[in-house]
Amino acid sequence: MEGNGSIDMFSEVLENQFLQAAKLVENHLDSEIQKLDQIGEDELELLKEKRLAALRKAQQQKQEWLSKGHGEYREVASERDFFQEVKESEKVVCHFYRDTTFSGNLMEPPFQSQKKFGTNFTKLEKKTIRGKKYDSDSDDD
Repeated sequence: MEGNGSIDMFSEVLENQFLQAAKLVENHLDSEIQKLDQIGEDELELLKEKRLAALRKAQQQKQEWLSKGHGEYREVASERDFFQEVKESEKVVCHFYRDTTFSGNLMEPPFQSQKKFGTNFTKLEKKTIRGKKYDSDSDDD
C-alpha cells in the first residue's frame, strides 16, 4: 500500500505548511495588538482626524455624484446631452432603447432600481442618435 504512504506524507507536509502559515498570521496579529495597546492620546486624536477627513471627502464625492445625476435613472434628450453626460462621469451605463420593441422595455425595471453612486445610469432612445443606420424605426437592425 505504497499509495497510502505517499498520501500520509503529503497530508503531513500540508499540515506543517498550514501550521507555519497560522503561526505567521498569529505573530502578525499579536504585533498589531501590541501597537494598538501602545497608542497614546495624541496618536488616537490624529487617527480620529484622518478618519473624519476621509468621511468628509466621501460625503463631498457623494454630493458631487448627486449633482451629476448619479443614483437615478433618467432619459437623455439628445445625442449632445449624452456625450456631455459621458464626459462628466467616470462610469456610465446607458440603455439604448426603442419604444416600438418589447425587449427595450424589459430593461427598464433593473435600471430603475439602481441607486449606485459612482455610476451614471441613463437611457437614450435609439432614434435620437444621428447616423444612417439608426434613422429609421424598422426592427430589422
